Amino acid sequence: MSLRRIVPVYLLAFSTMATVSTTALADTVDINLRDTSAQLQYISSLGRDPLGKTKFHAGVLYVNRNNMLGDFGLLVQDELGDNAPGFSVGVGIKGVVAKVTGNSTIVSSTSALALGGLVRYSPPATQRLGIVGEVYLSPNIVTFGDANRYVETNVRAEYEVIPQAVAYVGYRRVEFGIDNRPNEILDEGVNLGVRISF
Repeated sequence: MSLRRIVPVYLLAFSTMATVSTTALADTVDINLRDTSAQLQYISSLGRDPLGKTKFHAGVLYVNRNNMLGDFGLLVQDELGDNAPGFSVGVGIKGVVAKVTGNSTIVSSTSALALGGLVRYSPPATQRLGIVGEVYLSPNIVTFGDANRYVETNVRAEYEVIPQAVAYVGYRRVEFGIDNRPNEILDEGVNLGVRISF
């Protein structure tokens, strides 16, 4: 594994873990499934500062032994306020390490440092319901190994069943640009999930 590929991921992991060492205020487990993949995420709320609520996350997306992805990162999210009631936005950074075969028979190993964000809308009259859109992108300059680009998009509709549990249905697409080959889609499709806080 080349030094150029692993150093940025380790630097992000080190800075993330340094931040996580502060007292966590809440923990959440998020799991979503579909016929061909499963994703498990751990999310820890690190508190609130003038910029918004900060969350650390780490997780794994499993498709099969030659198609899997691990990720970890930070997201800062806050409500827009009276000018846009019901809307909140977030900006984040995450490190990604993956094995990808997609439609080919060649296994590609890759890592990336992705920037992204999300928009969430919860109707003021029905605050238990939420619509979320999320995008993360890593261009060539911060994508390493066999890939030259990483793009992840998520859309989901969620409903707070009880204060500690949210159920949702979502659509996810995870795609890598691979050197000298067509783009490989690691995962794409509709999933069902639950998010439990404790």
